[in-house]
Amino acid sequence: MFSIIMPVWNRTEKVGAAIESVLGQTWQDFELIVVDDGSTDDTASVVDAYEDGRIRFFQRPHEGVCKTRNFALSKAQRPYIAYLDSDNVWHPDYLAEMRQALLDSQESHPTAYCRARLLRRDKKTGELGLHCHIGKPFNFKELIRRNYIDLNAFVHARALIGSTGGFDEKLRRLNDWDLILRLTSLSPPVYVPKALVDYYDRDAADTITGGEKLKPAMERIRKKYKGAAGPFVYVHDTVPHLWSDLTDSKHRNFWVHLNRKQFQLPGDHRALAYPFMLQIEPTNACNLGCPLCPVGRNELGRPTEHMSLNTFQGIVDDMADYLQFLLLWDRGEPFMHPELPEMVAYAAARDIRTMTSTNAHFLEDEAYLCRLFEAGLSTLIVAVDSLHDESYQTYRQHGSLSRAIQGLEKAVALKQKLGAATLINLRMVVMKHNQHEVDALRRLARRVGVDWFNVKTLNPSCGSTDMDATLVPEDKRYQRFAYEGKTGLRIRQQVPCLRPTLMANIFSNGDVVPCCYDFDSSMKIGNVKERPFSEIWNSEAMRGMRGRILTERDALAKCAACGINFKLSTSGWFPEALDLTEGKLGRYLPPSYSARPFSGKRQFRPVKKSWQRRLPF
Repeated sequence: MFSIIMPVWNRTEKVGAAIESVLGQTWQDFELIVVDDGSTDDTASVVDAYEDGRIRFFQRPHEGVCKTRNFALSKAQRPYIAYLDSDNVWHPDYLAEMRQALLDSQESHPTAYCRARLLRRDKKTGELGLHCHIGKPFNFKELIRRNYIDLNAFVHARALIGSTGGFDEKLRRLNDWDLILRLTSLSPPVYVPKALVDYYDRDAADTITGGEKLKPAMERIRKKYKGAAGPFVYVHDTVPHLWSDLTDSKHRNFWVHLNRKQFQLPGDHRALAYPFMLQIEPTNACNLGCPLCPVGRNELGRPTEHMSLNTFQGIVDDMADYLQFLLLWDRGEPFMHPELPEMVAYAAARDIRTMTSTNAHFLEDEAYLCRLFEAGLSTLIVAVDSLHDESYQTYRQHGSLSRAIQGLEKAVALKQKLGAATLINLRMVVMKHNQHEVDALRRLARRVGVDWFNVKTLNPSCGSTDMDATLVPEDKRYQRFAYEGKTGLRIRQQVPCLRPTLMANIFSNGDVVPCCYDFDSSMKIGNVKERPFSEIWNSEAMRGMRGRILTERDALAKCAACGINFKLSTSGWFPEALDLTEGKLGRYLPPSYSARPFSGKRQFRPVKKSWQRRLPF
């Protein structure tokens, strides 16, 4: 069951006791991989003296403990890994207790750890005695701050190494903490509150703890990983959402997303964390006929349906330990759902932030608005693209400009009356026929008293329909994509699509699809009425779809038409965002402030414009 990793370097006097503590285990299903890291003493003779077929002995040039352990990991054949340094020992029941802890785990690739006794010699008498115990119940936020899990007391599934990689060979110290952070972020461990390991603190010569400086290693780890502490900000569609603190499970899940570059994606396309954000469609009914929308063109291919409150609550209950953010719209007008406020309240009670969008035609219902504001809605996007009836009707077909403006004014006034925390964002989608109205819409935002104003560029595609010539502005500042000068065609690019590993869309009928481009559910993965989303997320079907999206994108109709295939302009998705909450003049956020998750004390952090081109959502 266990492959035991034991690096050794010049430990003639100590390694025998370590090996005997392994051979004396009550659980005997193991292999012991001893790797001599270029010892110059008689270590090899001591190891060779043990005639046990389960001991596999390797000798290598002296390259340090990380390379030695990584070599040993490459030789491991058992499904679980345990570690024992050559100057420490295990109690006889260690492997038996760790085996049971692994079996008790709910994880597919489990981890576990126990307490350890730290033994230290008295400086005056020279006697060896108990100094303290190492280990406490698992808390990931505390583990990020400092390590309390000793590697000698830690076991894990060997399969996890495929996702996390092995020991960081650039770290001469704290490499055990570094590995444990990565492993436990993917698979929270079972804690065994028993001291089953004796750790001898600097009792042998030439220990890493005694010989290597702590500060350089600590600085590398702090630089290597993001999200050590709050507050956390997630910026979506230029609007920031702040969490002063997160539960341990949400913190751990978000930490994996923030640090996903530190992990290796497994070959089966398994996502390494659950989504911290989902897009849920409350309804696919809509009152307008927008020319780029499949609902507006009567081409949705799905029956009109409201998601039931019970179905929504089931999704939230299933994902409450991980979800931080919900987008409550997709192909439809959310305000046509009679229980949208109850959906928001259910999510808010679990510290899940919510953002929804409306065409403003149902904002005259004051009772409904009160319910929504009091439910704790985080952000309300109100879409108004023009201040002239003819121009407004060009895109918001069958709509009423006066009704939309009156609804916006009522929403702002009611929010102020209630003292609601909801941020109201007036959004303008800029197109060829309204590109000259940006200043006028900005003035409207100030006059009405919204909290936020942003200008969003148009995605001129929906499925196979391209309307670049008819709808895209001539002003390059307001173009989402870059175009070739001679042909006027979009510039194609090849970049990997990460979205299916980060989030998914759930339609009003419960269908789960990789993204909003699949408006007719032709790439359906499953349905939350039949199977919990948490099971669908890394199901065989979902892993297969991720693989197809990565390797066969051009053969998938929805993926071939996706905007990720085209180079963004310098403006990208949002050429302008204006925060009106900080004073009468407000504050402009240039395009370099992208929708990117990060942690830190500042609300915003500038990033390179090129990062926008890799936005997964």
